Amino acid sequence: MEKTEENIEKINIETLQNMHPYDLSELFLKWDADERHVWMSRLSSQQLAEMFTYLEAEIALEFLNELDHDRQAQLIDLMEPDDARDLLSEMDEPDQEDILDKLESQDTISQLLSYDEDESGAHMTTDFVSLKPDMDVKAATKIVIARANEVETISRLFVVDEGGRFLGTVALKKLIKTKSPQSIQAIMEDYPSVLDTDPIEKTVHKMRDYSAFEMPVCNQAQILLGMIMMDDALDTYHEEATEDYEKLSALPEAQEEEHYARSALKRLPWLLILLVLSIPIAYITTFFEEVLVAVAVLAFFQPLILDAAGDVATQTLAVTLRILTKNPQKALKNGVKEVLTGVITGLIMGASAFVIAYFLARNMNSAQPLTLALVVGLSLWVTVIISPLLGVLIPVGIKKMGLDPAVASGPFITTLADLSSLLVFFGLATTMLGGV
Repeated sequence: MEKTEENIEKINIETLQNMHPYDLSELFLKWDADERHVWMSRLSSQQLAEMFTYLEAEIALEFLNELDHDRQAQLIDLMEPDDARDLLSEMDEPDQEDILDKLESQDTISQLLSYDEDESGAHMTTDFVSLKPDMDVKAATKIVIARANEVETISRLFVVDEGGRFLGTVALKKLIKTKSPQSIQAIMEDYPSVLDTDPIEKTVHKMRDYSAFEMPVCNQAQILLGMIMMDDALDTYHEEATEDYEKLSALPEAQEEEHYARSALKRLPWLLILLVLSIPIAYITTFFEEVLVAVAVLAFFQPLILDAAGDVATQTLAVTLRILTKNPQKALKNGVKEVLTGVITGLIMGASAFVIAYFLARNMNSAQPLTLALVVGLSLWVTVIISPLLGVLIPVGIKKMGLDPAVASGPFITTLADLSSLLVFFGLATTMLGGV
């Protein structure tokens, strides 16, 4: 403990108190348990609360659990409502209920916890400055000054009527430049808003489209409930993108500290499903044994056909998932474009494969090099046309069923593409080369 005290004294307390919460959180993670205990007793409650919001919720919760519930509630009350909600959502239900009962902001946090994780309302802050349209700019400025320390931002002020319905916004710069007498309504401007039940991804895209750093969140009656800040939107979008990537790879939710055995058990169901789907691929080959024996060189080109089909299907799947997130109505229209793209690229690839296959077949002393080359070229062309169809129709169909289209994972799509390309390849070989 004496050594810890010596290390602590080396750090200037004034420097630490003036440090940005992010830098403080990075330093906090490097300290050992004794050093953290010393500094948690020396830093102000406000500093601790701000620092915890810059840590991952799971990590912050580990440190908070070293404190009693009264101290936890005190720190959580000092956080922005959306940050407090993130922490509480990671807690076990008994601890969550006990701490909620101790919070001054209990009603606000409970409201945020009532939303699903992918809804915009779960990520909004309810601390904002609202003005009335008939208010004079001088009176409005006094309100902004009085509430500046209580809210996360004052760069954009929200205008609501007597019933709390959202009307528009006033930029702080415009408010400061406008001289009294002048009403807020005269300098108010229209501004986009989102519903509290809108998917967070939709909100992020809307913020990007309007270059908005703050997005007002309303209910169905257009009552202003809160706002979403750009930094929170980016954090959420990063989490959603990571989750979609994991689904695209047929992975369960990843956890860095998770035990390897638990991780294996989570991945096993998807791998077993893909294994079952792969069985027909192996079984189909038995139906074409005669043509394979008669024209053994066909086996040489089989990987080429399968890889091309899987690659094209995965590319189309990635494009379709992005469009389903931004504008689902355009997914099928874009699907037509993807198929036409497949027709063109498939034709070029098929022609190239035809030339390569012809010369390889001749060098391997094949009896029917021209026909064999036609089989390879046509098979590649047809599979590159079919693969985009799979990459579009499967995620769109899953979306229509009300499920997450990202579950149409890369391995799943690739397996179906392999199945269809084998049928095309060996079907054309049987028809054109004989052997049955």
